[in-house]
Amino acid sequence: MPMPSRLPYLAIAPVAVLVTLGFYFAFEREGVYKNAKSPETEGPGTQLSIDQRLHKGIDVSFHSGSVDWTAVAAQEFTFAFLKATEGDDLRDPSFGSHWSEVKSAGMARGAYHFYVTEDDPDTQAQLFIGVVELEPGDLAPVVDIELIGHHTQPGLKARLKRWLDVVESHYGVKPIIYTSPKFWNEHLGPEFGDYPLWIAEYEVDEPKVPSGWSTWHLWQCVGDTSVPGVEKGADITRLNHEAIRFSELIVPPSGRDL
Repeated sequence: MPMPSRLPYLAIAPVAVLVTLGFYFAFEREGVYKNAKSPETEGPGTQLSIDQRLHKGIDVSFHSGSVDWTAVAAQEFTFAFLKATEGDDLRDPSFGSHWSEVKSAGMARGAYHFYVTEDDPDTQAQLFIGVVELEPGDLAPVVDIELIGHHTQPGLKARLKRWLDVVESHYGVKPIIYTSPKFWNEHLGPEFGDYPLWIAEYEVDEPKVPSGWSTWHLWQCVGDTSVPGVEKGADITRLNHEAIRFSELIVPPSGRDL
């Protein structure tokens, strides 16, 4: 992920299966899958056709500078995660424009919250919910937890679980946990293995899987690299089709649990 805005920190199951043909065409009308292969070649609305399309994505924040999402999509990036919020009071100023432009470019989109270990989890969750309007077919919400604040109190596991519970209840889908193997094994543990895992590890053939999971689901394999269309660089992520179905990573058609 791009570096957080705050400085006083130390450096560092399945949901409902994608449903009917009508659900697929609803996404087609919205442009989410406008580059997917035709029903005649792969079968209308099949899990295979959707999973195969979503294979490589990027994540950006305000620190990435301006983004030409049409140019990004032309580089065969098929999904994007955008920083929305941080801690209990920070809103990424680029989120609103990126959010609509990613959809217009025909890419699947998701939003992430940078979790501040010193801040109240309910306040953090409500900040994210107030900023991010997820639609059916958008990627599941993400909590990015990778740094420990100097004054973090005991009970981090319980506080993180509280954030996850509040956000899952609101959107109707399990959030994705983004972290690094070293950070997770030092500060958290195996209790979260039923959540999708987005692991960050670079310059390796295969990422290490932290305690609680048997495999990774998303892998941020390249950090802060040059991407055509992105002014200051972005991170690159792969989707593990052998470990998870796309249906487990999206907001279901029923929408949020209000």
